[in-house]
Formats: sequence, C-alpha cells, structure tokens
Amino acid sequence: MADINTLANETEKLSLLPDRFYLILKPRGDGSFDVSAYDTTHPAKPVDATFYVLKGIMETLEIDLDRLVQLGQMAVIDKVVELQGNGKSPTTELLDSDVEQIDIGKKH
Repeated sequence: MADINTLANETEKLSLLPDRFYLILKPRGDGSFDVSAYDTTHPAKPVDATFYVLKGIMETLEIDLDRLVQLGQMAVIDKVVELQGNGKSPTTELLDSDVEQIDIGKKH
C-alpha cells in the first residue's frame, strides 16, 4: 500500500496542465521547504528559454538561497512596515498581489 506522501505526490502530478514548467515549493513547517520541478512540455520539442529560467531558479535555490531570501524580503519590506504601523500582522495574502492566493478548501 502506498504511503500518504507518495499518494499526495502522484495526485499533484496528475493535476498539472500540459505545456508548462512548474516549480513547487512546499513548506516543511520548520523554516525549510521541499522543491519539486515538473516539465509537462513535449519531450521532443526544442528547448525553450523557459526551461533555462527554471534551471536558473533551481540553481539559485541550490547555491545562493540566502541571497534569494534577502531579495524576497526586500521586495515586501515596505509593505511589512506599513502593515505593522497599522497594527496588522503581515500575511502572504496582504503582502503580495503578484502571487494569487487559491482557496482549495483546506483551512489551516
């Protein structure tokens, strides 16, 4: 019998749409995260620039994670300060309109 993690990973793969590159970051809850990359493009197609962008992001995650985290923090610091100044706690929902929040029914 497959364990729950294997089942979740296979379900994730089945939900992917064709002709896309996916980079999925899954928080572990301890400040670290797992990374999964998927390519649903046709394997015989010529390499697209998108592939190189995906590989560049993955390489940056591997060799310069601290700098990547700093860049992310710098991108939202003004909003964090504004929220805290208004007595609100920063949440991902309030910090970034570029990242679309999707309600999949799971309540945390």
